[in-house]
Parts: sequence; structure tokens; C-alpha cells
Amino acid sequence: MAGHAPAATVEAVIRQTRRGVTFMLPTEDAVWAGQEMARRFGLPQWQFTLTATDANRFAIRIARGLTGRPKILVFNYCYHGTVDETLGVLDDLGAVTFRPGNMGAPVPPSVTTRVVEFNDLEGLERELAAGDVAC
Repeated sequence: MAGHAPAATVEAVIRQTRRGVTFMLPTEDAVWAGQEMARRFGLPQWQFTLTATDANRFAIRIARGLTGRPKILVFNYCYHGTVDETLGVLDDLGAVTFRPGNMGAPVPPSVTTRVVEFNDLEGLERELAAGDVAC
């Protein structure tokens, strides 16, 4: 989000790293940043993460909570982080299956995930028709 190592960002990260980088508990900086984001963008609550995978995980949980829908939809073989639900792919027959090399998924990905090929509008409409996709 801040580019590839501009000097000002590198210096700010170094200063913060010396103070700590955990988001497990609120910090004064997190409170200030949340309040500033609320002021700038008008949204009262913010969730901070250190990785895109954590951001994806939170987005999926929030979408499921708001919609009451259990499934997510991803594009076949696109990178979506390492959230279990995002590691489903299409097999040769078009069924959702485990991505090769994925170990330890808690359930078969077809239980939680719908997968479509990128730019396949017909496939996307088909997968959304069931009305069970949260995001």
C-alpha cells in the first residue's frame, strides 16, 4: 500500500518495529489510527492486520456474518492468500477440489467454496444463482 520501500516508509517501519508490531491487543497507535480512519472515511470501526491473508480471513468472516451465507467464490488458480476456503480449484470435470499440494484443509473445499474461471460470466452467474455466496 505504501510502495516498494520508499525511504519515509522504511524509516517509519523501523521506528515502529523498535516499539513492537503486534496487533493482538490494542495499542495507543491503533486507537489513534482507528479514530483517524473513522474521521477520514466515516466508518466507525476498523480491523488492522499485518497480512493480506488475515485481511481476507476477516473479510470472509464479516461477509458471512452480515449475509448469513456460508460460501465464498474465488477464481480458479488465482492467489487469494492462504485462507483454507480460497485454496479450492476446478478439476478436469469442473468440480471444486483441493489445490495440488494443499495439506490439512479442515473440510473439502466444495463445502465452503465455489470456483469459476476468470472472465467466465456464464459460470459466475451459475455459481451465484444458488444465493449462498457471502463474498
